Amino acid sequence: MIRLTLLLSSTLLWASCASTAPPPLVTPLAPTSPAPVQTSPPADESLPDRVPPEALTLAIRQVHDALEESARSVGSVWGLPHEPLDAFAILDPERRPSGSLSLGTIRQGRLLQPATLAAEGPYHSIIERHRSRNTHFGTREIIAAVELAAERVALEFGGAPLRVGNIAFAHGGPIPWSSSHQAGRDVDLAFYALDSQGHSVPTPDLIHFDDEGHADGYPLTFDVARNWALARALLTDPEIRVQWLFVSEGLKRLMLDHAVATGEPADLIERASAVLHQPTDAPPHADHLHVRIGCPLDDRLEGCQDWGPRWPWYDWNDERVLARALALRPALSGNDPEIARRALDFLEQLKPPMAGELILFHSFDVPHAELHERAIELLQKMPPRTRAGALAIARHLRRSDLPQTARRPLYNTLAAASTADAFEVARARLFDDSLPLDERMLAANSLRFDLSPDLVTPLLAELQRSPPPLRARLAELLYRVTARYDGLNWAVASTDDQRQALAQWHQWWDQHRDLPRQQWLEQSLANLAITASWGDLHHVDTLISQLPELHPALAMNLSHIISEWTGRWAPRDFDSPADAHRYWTRWWGKNRDRMLQKSQPQAWR
Repeated sequence: MIRLTLLLSSTLLWASCASTAPPPLVTPLAPTSPAPVQTSPPADESLPDRVPPEALTLAIRQVHDALEESARSVGSVWGLPHEPLDAFAILDPERRPSGSLSLGTIRQGRLLQPATLAAEGPYHSIIERHRSRNTHFGTREIIAAVELAAERVALEFGGAPLRVGNIAFAHGGPIPWSSSHQAGRDVDLAFYALDSQGHSVPTPDLIHFDDEGHADGYPLTFDVARNWALARALLTDPEIRVQWLFVSEGLKRLMLDHAVATGEPADLIERASAVLHQPTDAPPHADHLHVRIGCPLDDRLEGCQDWGPRWPWYDWNDERVLARALALRPALSGNDPEIARRALDFLEQLKPPMAGELILFHSFDVPHAELHERAIELLQKMPPRTRAGALAIARHLRRSDLPQTARRPLYNTLAAASTADAFEVARARLFDDSLPLDERMLAANSLRFDLSPDLVTPLLAELQRSPPPLRARLAELLYRVTARYDGLNWAVASTDDQRQALAQWHQWWDQHRDLPRQQWLEQSLANLAITASWGDLHHVDTLISQLPELHPALAMNLSHIISEWTGRWAPRDFDSPADAHRYWTRWWGKNRDRMLQKSQPQAWR
């Protein structure tokens, strides 16, 4: 990560001095580091041209030189003999990567040239009913990891072999028994078990254990020592990146308590406490250990996509992926339409850092209509998240010759990016009263995820003097930022009603401008007669029950509160409050008891 950080930091010169007129799109891509959250300029200011042309030209040349040097150094330092960094070699349809290849995500993926786990090995055995499923295929790395972990446990303790369930079909894709396991990077491992005499015995199947380690329906107990040794072997395997070890909370507690009692290293216990996890959208995994690994390097360079956390103790190869993406620049320009199409397709498959910037600076203005449409489509899927990208969008939006078919997607791209720089561009457009109404409406829509309190002042300044349709959109943004609803239809309200509502808003703002936004949210809860302490999960049922009746802006904020309290990812917004209610009702119904359970503090926490 150090080299990538240096690369991105070296381009801050452009981010700090560039005007809203970035260089022509034939100029090589100039990425910047992710911009820190910053205060946008006052609403009545446009983004000024602050730099003389010769200074901007010099900055662009320095960025270009840094970019070229980084591409060379990344390729030379980390390059592999079989890893091409030439665009036309990468895009050669006859190229065939060696070894197993996992592509896509674990829920929408495929597996090529798989490795095979033998039905019987020195230290493992595939469960009998799983053998006929033909799900014993996976990446070379996960097959090797299973064999090595089983060997380590056997050499330390002896006893029964590791019993293995599903991995993946030979070509990947959906399997009937799981929503994952599609890309050969997941494997189900039966727990080691002890009989009533304390002897290690092979489990006949995936056996369910309760939180105390007693098997349901079998005279077996959870073999804590061997199961911890299995988890330890996987976590310390240098050839894989373990994203998750799915297991029930009770069995996780047994293993980590054992690790503490036997003096395992603190950093290993810390990792295990994060990676051992009871899933929230699946059964609790009290009958097997579900192992998920991250993309192997070679696979990631071909389009393997990690699904899950990027733990800080692993290198996720961002430099290598960026180097491969930068190598595509000569092919993205559209001079050869077929090669440019392949480059865009590969970029979508790779999903590298700065994909949006590459598209903006190399593919957005290609002369071929089909390629241009494809570039616009991908730009919304992989938006730019740097200042350079936001400024490039600003430049395009100021063009009088920009096709109308591209204008709305560019605003959607600003919303998808949701960076401070993207919002800065959208604000400048929204509050520019020289622009047509439909343009300002698009800009307002692109600010729907901007919840920064410093948006309140310009919204209040603009609210009454704007045309009716825009007034309604501005009020919607105000409701979203403040989590407060005034009950007024600003599109049709009388002048007196608007004036009265605006006076109340100014009074509210005078009282709240210096308060943190969380206090605004707490007041919103109080207005709903919810008096919960912040984060009290016992009130989640009440929060969810309120969703269907709320204004969409308030429902959005309430959904964000539920997400923060529970730690559950949720969409930033829903199509309607009813959709939010259905989503949270379903998830909370499955996880309420687990999350409300008050267990005793554990030594490993």
